Formats: sequence, structure tokens, C-alpha cells
Amino acid sequence: MEFIRFFGVRKKIFNVHFRNIRGRRDEFAEVYPDEGDVDMVQAMRVYREVGYDQMIMPDHMPTHADDPESLQAFAFGYGYIKALIQSVA
Repeated sequence: MEFIRFFGVRKKIFNVHFRNIRGRRDEFAEVYPDEGDVDMVQAMRVYREVGYDQMIMPDHMPTHADDPESLQAFAFGYGYIKALIQSVA
């Protein structure tokens, strides 16, 4: 959250690839935004706190056999982002 604050208050964030992971640098798995180690609700609160008003989009959504092109996954990602934006407004 400190990085969002540091760059956000300086207006140095121009596009957010909103994704979550489980693990750490060089050893992680990309997961759905509501499943990872990052508190995405808190992240969205901080984006609002610093006045970020640019694009927030899902990035690197997981795939599964029933959704080989990740279309359902990305639909979930966009819906999740929209819900978070509405919840912190």
C-alpha cells in the first residue's frame, strides 16, 4: 500500500494492472483477485485515497479447462473491479 501512496500522491500512476498473486517474488502463482496474498479491497481504498482516476483493469487472470481463453475469468475480473470501486466510493 505504501507504493500506491508514494506514487499516487505524486500523480505517477497512469494505468493499473489489477492482479493478485499467492507467493513471493520469483516463486508465485497468479490467482483470482479475491484469492491472493494482497488485500485488494485495501488497495482500492488507497487508490481512492490518493485520488487515482485513471484506468484499472484485470491482468493475468487464471485459466481452467472450461474457460481456455479466460473469457469468464476476465469477466469476473472486470466485475470484481467495478464492485470494489463502488464499495469504496
